[in-house]
Amino acid sequence: MTHSNDYFSFPITNVYAKGGYTLSIFIGSEAASANLILDTGSSTLVVQAEDYDLAADDHLTPTSLAQSVTYGIGGWYGPVVKTKVALVTEDHLENVKLESTHVAVAEKTKNKNFALADGIIGLAYYELNKAYDLTSYLEHHKVNPSVTYPWFACEENRDRSVTEFKSFLKQYPRQHLKPYFTQLTEHNVVANQFAFYIHRSSIFQTESQKTAEQLEQEPLNQGIFVMGMPRLRTDLYEGSFSVVKVLDDKYYNVHVESLQVGDCEPRKAPLLKEINQRYRSNGIVDTGASAIVLPKCLFDQLLEDLASVDPEFDKILEPYKTFEYVEEGVPIDQVAIEKWPIIKFNLMGFNDETVTLELAPEHYWQLHAPEPNQASFQFIFLEKWPNQCILGLPLLVPHYTIFDRRECQFGGLFFARKSSV
Repeated sequence: MTHSNDYFSFPITNVYAKGGYTLSIFIGSEAASANLILDTGSSTLVVQAEDYDLAADDHLTPTSLAQSVTYGIGGWYGPVVKTKVALVTEDHLENVKLESTHVAVAEKTKNKNFALADGIIGLAYYELNKAYDLTSYLEHHKVNPSVTYPWFACEENRDRSVTEFKSFLKQYPRQHLKPYFTQLTEHNVVANQFAFYIHRSSIFQTESQKTAEQLEQEPLNQGIFVMGMPRLRTDLYEGSFSVVKVLDDKYYNVHVESLQVGDCEPRKAPLLKEINQRYRSNGIVDTGASAIVLPKCLFDQLLEDLASVDPEFDKILEPYKTFEYVEEGVPIDQVAIEKWPIIKFNLMGFNDETVTLELAPEHYWQLHAPEPNQASFQFIFLEKWPNQCILGLPLLVPHYTIFDRRECQFGGLFFARKSSV
């Protein structure tokens, strides 16, 4: 295909983030390469300290800022610097770059929250990109100059846990940093929208003992990320778009009306008990989630309706009635995927109409995952999670999905049938 300056396309892969998709970026004067998770559920650009040699970066400007972010069971903390960040398009013809942008450096992480990836590119809005100014602390402790790098490199500053350091930061002045993608749009590098074209929500494993490099060559483990004007990539989708309204820009907040299993009656999605600073609607679309998270009551109803379609399904789904924060597989020959029904999500559309998005069995059962000849069910629940659906990568797999942040007050999510290329 010919390249157009109206959009930029980048190769992505799900191999390094256990199903999540990573984009290669190049940081600083040395163009240090890092594979960062594309995450619409956060807003910070963060790279692990071991993957980026700050001392070798002639473009680096230290700041007095620090950040700490937690993702469910994971998290990290570290200093914030400013440096050059560049992306290379899939045709290797163009660089998309900012000469100076904020980069957080994760000096300490917990629970391997990046898996084999090197960090995260947050694609959400500014409210999730909080930083804290430690000028007064640094001056009091006679750190000169009063900047968080290289002060953070001191071993004594790595003793705190992520939770402890996050609490420590909250006593200092807070500011919101402009996320990386927002800066790209404000510098007129790209239009204010991006899209995902993916095939899987779990790594496709056909043989054991494959290296990450070998798995990356598998077409099913690859995808395309498009920035700018994604509708111009007409080779990636077919037909018209269904449009879901974004209700708030805390995350990509949507309203989930109901979930329907085959010909069963639709099950109404529960509403949040209260709208608060963190939870603004009963659903978010989150590319950082490799599964679909349902409130426990809706998850139980899903299993009940599947069992009503075929009682054998209840036995197959037994391992998924608990969740231990790891992907679990069952023998692939037990699933008989052709017997399973379509599952539909009914969401609020752009004009408050109902928009229905379908998941076929091959989308919510990932075959050859997490191991060869296993199948992985893509619905989970989290204990004590509020009445909010996290609509992760399985919802995107059958679609070409555009996050158009220009539409209406908060934007719209455009879903079209994915084409085969």
